[in-house]
Amino acid sequence: MTVDRIRQKATVGAPAIFSAMKPESLLSYVGEQRERDVIKPAMNFALVFGLHFRLNPICEPLLPQRGSSTQGGAFMLNRLQDTSIPTTFQESTLSTDAVGRFACSTWDEAINNGGLPFDIVVIGAGMFGGYCAEKLYRFSDAINLRVLVLDAGSFLVTTHLQNLPKIDLNPAPLKRVTRNQDDPGPQSAVWGYPWHGNEDFPGLAYCIGGKSVFWGGWSPTLTPDDLAQWPADVVTYLNANYQEIQDELAVTNSTKYLRLNPVLKSAFATAGASFGLIVDEAPLAVQGTPPEGALFSFDKYSSANLLIDAAREDVQRRWTFNDDSRRRLILVPRAQVTRLVRSGSAVREIQLSWNGQPKSLFAGKELASNFRVVLALSTIESTRLALTSFPAEGMGSNLMAHLRSNTTVRIKRSVFTGLPAPVSDLETGALIVRGAANVGDGKKRQYHLQVTAAATSGSNPEKNMFAQIPDFDQLGQIKAGQSKDWIVIILRGIGEIGPDQAFTLPDGPKDPSKNWVNLAKSPDSFEQRTGTARAWVNLVWDTAANRTVWRAMDDAAIQLAQNLAGVKPDPTDPTKLINIDNIQFLWDGKWQSVPPPPSTDPYGSDNKVRDKIGSTHHESGTLWMGAAGSSVTDIGGRFHHVDNAYVAGPALFPQMGSANPSLTATALARRTADAIVKQFTIAPSAAFKPLFTGSLAGWQMAGRGGFNVFGNVMESFGGIGLLWYTREEFENFLLKVEWRASSQTDNSGVFLRFPSVNSSDPANDWLLPVDRGYEVQIDDTGFNPDTNTLNDPLHQTGAIYTFAPSSHIASKPVGEWNLYEIEATSTRIKVTLNGQAVTDYATDGSRPPRGHIGLQNHHDGSRVQFRTIEIRSL
Repeated sequence: MTVDRIRQKATVGAPAIFSAMKPESLLSYVGEQRERDVIKPAMNFALVFGLHFRLNPICEPLLPQRGSSTQGGAFMLNRLQDTSIPTTFQESTLSTDAVGRFACSTWDEAINNGGLPFDIVVIGAGMFGGYCAEKLYRFSDAINLRVLVLDAGSFLVTTHLQNLPKIDLNPAPLKRVTRNQDDPGPQSAVWGYPWHGNEDFPGLAYCIGGKSVFWGGWSPTLTPDDLAQWPADVVTYLNANYQEIQDELAVTNSTKYLRLNPVLKSAFATAGASFGLIVDEAPLAVQGTPPEGALFSFDKYSSANLLIDAAREDVQRRWTFNDDSRRRLILVPRAQVTRLVRSGSAVREIQLSWNGQPKSLFAGKELASNFRVVLALSTIESTRLALTSFPAEGMGSNLMAHLRSNTTVRIKRSVFTGLPAPVSDLETGALIVRGAANVGDGKKRQYHLQVTAAATSGSNPEKNMFAQIPDFDQLGQIKAGQSKDWIVIILRGIGEIGPDQAFTLPDGPKDPSKNWVNLAKSPDSFEQRTGTARAWVNLVWDTAANRTVWRAMDDAAIQLAQNLAGVKPDPTDPTKLINIDNIQFLWDGKWQSVPPPPSTDPYGSDNKVRDKIGSTHHESGTLWMGAAGSSVTDIGGRFHHVDNAYVAGPALFPQMGSANPSLTATALARRTADAIVKQFTIAPSAAFKPLFTGSLAGWQMAGRGGFNVFGNVMESFGGIGLLWYTREEFENFLLKVEWRASSQTDNSGVFLRFPSVNSSDPANDWLLPVDRGYEVQIDDTGFNPDTNTLNDPLHQTGAIYTFAPSSHIASKPVGEWNLYEIEATSTRIKVTLNGQAVTDYATDGSRPPRGHIGLQNHHDGSRVQFRTIEIRSL
C-alpha cells in the first residue's frame, strides 16, 4: 500500500492528522499494530459506532486479516468499495451475504416503507435485547404492534459459535483503556472497547446476539439469599417462572449425556458435605435432544437464533406487497443510538448514527405518539445512554461484578467408584457446587464452583464439551486418546460482590473506593464523531469482604479437590498427608503435587488462579429496580422519571449473588416485554368507542383490493379482501356498524372473532377469517355460490354466513344508510338490522370466543360504504 493510497483512504474522518504524518510513520502504521495508538483519537473506530471493518474508511485496509500479504507481514483483504450498483446479495471476495440480507434491513427499508409508525424500539439486539424484542413481537401478535430493533453491531452468525464448525472467533483479550489513545481498535472481528475505566475489560461483542453468541451457557437461578434485597413481587415472579425460562434456554436436562455426571455428583456430594457445600447438576443452556417430536435440538442457546427466526417468520407472514410496510419486527444493524431526547416526562426523539450518517426518529412521525423504548445494551452502555439522555439520582451506583478463580486438577481415575474400564464413551461431566462466606456483621456472600471434568490427556476438560465434531473418524480418535489414568477437573470459582445502592447525584463526586459508572469527563474519552462522553467504569476488588469471599472460595476449591482424591491427615502422623499421589494441580504451566500458593492480588506475581475483576462480562445493578425514591427503575423495568423508557438486562438487579446473571436477566426481559404489551392492550370498556374516525390507522388489509377514505366514510373497492382492526381483540361486545350499498349486486360483510391475519399470500390470507371467524353478511340478493342460486337465507343480508339464516331482509333501499347492531356473548350472536332482530345464533364452541373485527371488500365493481363503527364490551 502506497503512502498516497493510505492518505487517500484516510480522507474521511481524520484528514488533517494523516496529511501531517511523515511517510515512514504512515507505512509503519500499516505494518505495526502498535502504531495505531498514534492516531486513535481521530479514528474513533467501531467501538464508538459498532460499525467495524467494512464501514470505516480509515481502518478497514489496515486491520490484519487472513488473505493477501501486505507491508510488515500482516495479512488482509482489500476493502470493498460502494459501486452504487443495486444487487440482491452483496458479494465479498470470499462469501455471499445472503443470511445477513435475509435477517436484517437497511435504514430505508425499515423507516421509509410506508407502514404504520413503530410502537416499540428496542436498543440493542444482544443477549437480552434480542430476547426481549422477540417476546414483544410474539406477545403482541393479537394487537399487531410494530417493533424496531436497533443494534450498533453487524450481523455475524445466526447462533452460538459452538453450534458451528470451528471458526475460532474468540472473545477479545482483556485491555485497560483509560483514554482514546489506549484503545487497540477492533479485536477478533467484532469486539470493541466502548467504555474507559480503572480495570482491564474484554469489551463488548458488536454483533447481532452480542455476548450470547460467545457465552459459556451457565444459567443458575438466584438463591433466596441472593433475592433478599429484591422487590417481593419480582421474587414471586421469578420463582413462578424460572422453570419456563430454563426450558426456553434449554437448561433443563442439559447434562443428560455427560457420562461422568452420575459418578462425579455422588463423589462431590460426599467430598463437600463436611464444609457445607451443595452439589447439583450444572445448569447449562445447552439442549442435546429435541424438545418435541421430530424437531431439531436447540443446541447451545443464543438470542440471535430467536430474534432472527422471528424476523424471518415476520417476512414470511407479511411480505404481501414485496415491501416492509406490513412488517411487525424489523432489525437494523450498524445503528448506534447516541441520545434519547426527552420532552416533559417522556422520550420524544431517538438520535442515532446509521453507517456513520446521523438519523433521528420522532414520536408522532416514525414512532407512534405513545411509543415505548427499551434500553437493552450491556449494563455499562445502557447506563451510559441513560446518563447521557436523562440523568437521575442513583444512576451508575450499585455496580456489581464477580470475583473469579480457576483451579485445575487431575485426579486418578481409580479414585472414582463406578467408572467403566476401559474408557469407551466420550467422558465429560459438569456440576455446580454452591457455598457461602461470612463477611462479618452476620452477613454472608455467596460463591459457587462451576465444575467441568473429562477423561482428557491434556489440561482442558471443556475442549470436547458442547462442540461440533462432525467427522466420526475424528470422534473416534478423540475417544481413543482419552486418558485411561486421570480425570481432569476445572473448579471455576465465581464469588459475589455485594450491592451498594448509594443514591448519589449522577454528576456529583464519586468515592474511588466504591464501584460505579459515570460519564467520563476528559476530552480524551469523548467519542470523536458524536462528541458524547463515554462511560467511565470504576471497579474495586480490594475490600475486606471481597478478600474474605475470594479466600474462602479458593480454599474451598482446593479442599474439595483434595477430599475427592482422598487426601487427608495420616492417622499415625497428623502432620503428614496420605494419598497425595492421587491428585496433581496445574499451575505455572505444569502439573504439580502441591496446590498453588494462596493468592492475595489478582495482579500480583504470586497469583496462580485468580482472574481480573473486569473479566467476567457479569456487570449488573447500575439501574436497579425497586420503590421510587430508593431505586432507579420500577419493578417493571421502567425508569421512575421517564414514562416510556425501560431497561432489559442485569442493570436492573438490586443484588446479584454469585450466579451468572443471564438466566434471571432473561426472565426480567420477558416480564418487561409482557408488561409493555399489556399497556398497549386496551381494556374492555362498557362505553362505546369508535374504531374508525376518518383514518385507517389501526386497520390493515388482507387479500386484494382495499378501501378508500372520504372524510368520515370508507368505501370498498376490488377484492376479494378484508380490512381488519389490528389493535384489539374483542370477546363479549355490542358492535354498531353503519353501511350502505351503491348497487343491488354489491356484496360485503362484517367479520367477527377471527385471529390475526398475517399471511403473505394475497390470494389466500383473507381466508383465515372465513375459516376461523364469523361473517354477518351484506348481500340483498342472497346469492349462494355453491348452488349458483339467489335468495338463500344463509347467504343474505343479516345472516351469519353459512351458520345461521336471517329471518328476513330488513335493509333499506340502495343508497340509504343501514345500521347493524351485533351482540356477541359467550353463547350467542344476535344481529339487529335497522331496529329489527333478524338473526339469533347459539354458538357451538367450534370457533374462537374472541378475536378481531373486519370489513369485507368482495369484488370489482362492488362499492359498499361504512361510517360509524363503534363497539363496547359487555
